[in-house]
Amino acid sequence: MGELIHNSQVINELKELGIKTVDSLPEREAAKGAGICVIRSHGASFEVFEDIKKKGYELVDLTCPDVKKVQDRAIELSKEDYFVIILGKEEHPEVVAITAYARKYAKDKTRVFVAKSVDALKEIEAVLKKEPKIGIVIQTTQRIEYLKEVLDYLAPVSKELRVINTICASTSLRQNEARRLAKESDLMIVAGSKKSANTTHLAEILTPITKTIHIECDEELDEYTDLIQNAQNIGVTAGASTPDYIINKVIERTNAIADSAKTK
Repeated sequence: MGELIHNSQVINELKELGIKTVDSLPEREAAKGAGICVIRSHGASFEVFEDIKKKGYELVDLTCPDVKKVQDRAIELSKEDYFVIILGKEEHPEVVAITAYARKYAKDKTRVFVAKSVDALKEIEAVLKKEPKIGIVIQTTQRIEYLKEVLDYLAPVSKELRVINTICASTSLRQNEARRLAKESDLMIVAGSKKSANTTHLAEILTPITKTIHIECDEELDEYTDLIQNAQNIGVTAGASTPDYIINKVIERTNAIADSAKTK
């Protein structure tokens, strides 16, 4: 159900193995042996799980454990009657699922709000000031800077504020290491899908620090030959959904482009 991870190369490999990516289940009568349906790493709503079972598919849940934790914390806040704020992009599949669970257990579904920016919260400031309790969870791949911005804004606005930092530890570590590397480099290469939230955030974080390019595969490096050949120190980082073999190809091609300048 949906792309298992946000990486087109991996999705194509799965397709070659006979594993299809679908946005909805084919309409068929429920029957044993209808097929296997995998829940993507970003998770899915309760309704999706029920639909899979109803239509007779064998269910394999590959929701990331960190995403499960966000879902559980959002449910917890809803049950305790907090006004739940989910920090992330409303259309992202992870956030779609988290929102569905929060609203399922909320007494009032309008008291679950997705905010992709501080400006989105400012638009409902009058509502927030009236709320006795506000609870926050955050999309696992979001930037810690965004969470800090939200806290700075909400602290004087809210009566009671409960914040659960649900950013994936791996994401935070990756971002911190990439920052350190960028400070030592005059060119950073970010490898990974343009649809991957954690990969695009890496590029956003590094761009103000040093010259940064975001590519999905090593072939794209040919468009940046001059940048690579003129750089003295090049750093390479990648999103969580980028396979090692793609990272290795990027490093090999970067070295080959840099070495070609020396032979001219």
